[in-house]
Amino acid sequence: MEDFGGISLKQYMTNLETRYGLSLQEFLTIALQLADILHQLYQERVIHKDIKPPNILIHPETKQLKLIDFNIASLLPRETQNLISPNVLEGTLAYLSPEQTGRMNRGIDYRSDFYSLGVTFFELLTGQLPFSSDEQMKLVHCHIAKQPPSVSEVKPEIPRVIGEIVSKLMAKNAEDRYQSALGLKHDLEECHSFERR
Repeated sequence: MEDFGGISLKQYMTNLETRYGLSLQEFLTIALQLADILHQLYQERVIHKDIKPPNILIHPETKQLKLIDFNIASLLPRETQNLISPNVLEGTLAYLSPEQTGRMNRGIDYRSDFYSLGVTFFELLTGQLPFSSDEQMKLVHCHIAKQPPSVSEVKPEIPRVIGEIVSKLMAKNAEDRYQSALGLKHDLEECHSFERR
């Protein structure tokens, strides 16, 4: 990809010293672009499988985004995940969907990226991850069985509807998540237009 002067979203947040997350307006600008990017990916039948702030580049002035690191990406319709050690899982454990752990009897499809996007949104809004542990198996257990805290619980000034979007993205069952990036984009646009009033 061309160098467009972007830095990782992780670095961008560090530079802004946003220990407590981005402003709601800035979050929505970023979230809408990510929904568009995912829609384009799925039009090409690609599952990224490692969505996280270090794999998202942002231009500090224009706020243009690009998704990078397609090393473990695969093509739809789905990929089967076998039970393997957490030391050799594909993707980054803190952002991994339950089905990517190999401990659920289901394949991986584009909705797996929605879960990782939900974890990313949680981090962008609150400045922290929904689950944190130094023990890999405990983190795997959290992704499979533990409900994350609501974004609004961690940061009460965030509107409840934004928290509901993040919670829907992070649903344990893929059927309970968004079923298309366009559905996600629609809900984010509604929040964005309400926020600008």
